Amino acid sequence: MAKQRRPAARAAATKTAARTKRPKVVTASKRTTAGTRKHPSRSPAVVNIGVAYAKAVALYEKGLKALQRHRYDAASTAFQQLFERYPDERELHERARLYIAVCERATGPQARPPKGADERILAATMALNRHDVDDALALLRTAAAADSNNDHVHYMLALAHAQRADADTAGRHLSKAIALNPRNRLNAKHETDFDPIRGSQPFLDAIETP
Repeated sequence: MAKQRRPAARAAATKTAARTKRPKVVTASKRTTAGTRKHPSRSPAVVNIGVAYAKAVALYEKGLKALQRHRYDAASTAFQQLFERYPDERELHERARLYIAVCERATGPQARPPKGADERILAATMALNRHDVDDALALLRTAAAADSNNDHVHYMLALAHAQRADADTAGRHLSKAIALNPRNRLNAKHETDFDPIRGSQPFLDAIETP
């Protein structure tokens, strides 16, 4: 008995269907998913802000120590480096600018008697650096009489009274300075001239965060 053969038309149709089979469609969402699997996203680097701030404070304190030893060039250099290396630490910049002005006044020609709150603050700062608390207080009281809402004046008055270990008066002026400008709270925490009263209750009350 002869072997049956598949009709030619049917065989041709089968081959044609095989050749024209539609390719599998990959949607955009599947392509995106596939791409994500091949190239996983990376989380951005986390900047250790605490370390940068600690280094900025160390540089600030370096400038203060140089200023207290009347090494004005070294102090000014440290404060300038604070601006350059740590531009985001603006809470320290304002005080550093004041101390740079002190350095410039100390190394410049003999100046006329101070006028205005800013000049009296600078002169008072220099007086405290040479441990002349009486002169500093006289200058600052005159400045306070002219501008009772100047936070720098009250901050410097607090420093002057701290040098006399008068915690109550220093605490009152520091509280006023912080109320006028909250950034003075951070400045006071790192100000070594407050060390004579740092453990006193008036000082702790003044710097307490509300």
